Amino acid sequence: MEKQKDWKSLLKADPTEQLLQEVGNLDKYYFLREIMEKPEDDIEASKLRNTLVDEIIEKQMEDGSWNGQPYDYANGTTHQLMKLMELGLSPEDEPVKKGTDYLFLHQVEDGSFSQGEIRCVCGTDIDPVARKFPSVKSNPIITNTTLLALARTGHGDDPRVEKGYEWLCSWQEEDGSWSSPRARLCRDQGEGYPYTYCGIHSTCNALLGLSATEKTRNSEVARRGAEFILNWYGYKRDLRVEPPYDDKSIPFDGAWFDPRCVTPANQPPPPDIVIEAASTYHVVSTLATLGYGLENEKMRAGVQRLMEWQSPDGLWLVDHPFLDHYQFTLHVLLAVKSLYQPLQVFSLHGH
Repeated sequence: MEKQKDWKSLLKADPTEQLLQEVGNLDKYYFLREIMEKPEDDIEASKLRNTLVDEIIEKQMEDGSWNGQPYDYANGTTHQLMKLMELGLSPEDEPVKKGTDYLFLHQVEDGSFSQGEIRCVCGTDIDPVARKFPSVKSNPIITNTTLLALARTGHGDDPRVEKGYEWLCSWQEEDGSWSSPRARLCRDQGEGYPYTYCGIHSTCNALLGLSATEKTRNSEVARRGAEFILNWYGYKRDLRVEPPYDDKSIPFDGAWFDPRCVTPANQPPPPDIVIEAASTYHVVSTLATLGYGLENEKMRAGVQRLMEWQSPDGLWLVDHPFLDHYQFTLHVLLAVKSLYQPLQVFSLHGH
């Protein structure tokens, strides 16, 4: 399929005015640079960039970290480093060097990265998992996000990063998906996967990490992971709150569907439309970083599905538990744009 010159022609309405009024400074910078396509030296964008850089650096701790942790979603060291790179800093700048040095201090013997204690993906204690996998001192999300930050700060060819990628790839399952230590334990004990676990969410996170270097992006591991996700288009698992868990997939009239994209483990899921919208955005934006585009039939169908949910006023009124309507709208716009032309500053930060 030939790429469309003006991706904005897909929109039902232009949400510019609402987004500029409602989003925070960082999202506003993304909007100015990516959606409005303001140049780097635009007065408003440049002023906003300088303010953001100062605010981020001001919060860096003496040990080089942010919030005293390698990973703490938007507040941790990994995400702050990726933001600084988007805002124009280089790997040679002192705040970036201090931050990456801090991250490397948290690599353990097997190549993974740890917060300094054994935790599960959802942040709760995992003593049963520790007993089953005594060598696991971290989890795929912490490792993956750390590798993503290190690769984007110029360390993609570092042997330590390559060792980390080897560890991450070791958690790929035979079907191409990524599991977590807890999910694998439940499966091996014959309990099925934990409630809400489908594999799309965890696999997208791993693939985003692999997208950061040419070697891993073009690897057979990444291809198998992408194929796993593409094969789940139009299917979902018959999920149940109580054991026994049902692993059977059932067809449904939609795109991608994984409750883990929006629901913490053991919590009741939101309405199906929220799960599908969040899952489809997650898949489309992730696979785009691996080079999958509109020539792929399922990617094309996923984008069409996303556009169906845009309201007449231009917003995506999806009650995402982690993103308000304005943030979700911006993220969908960035995902769609990335399929038509390269993004200039924004990059996905992962889980």
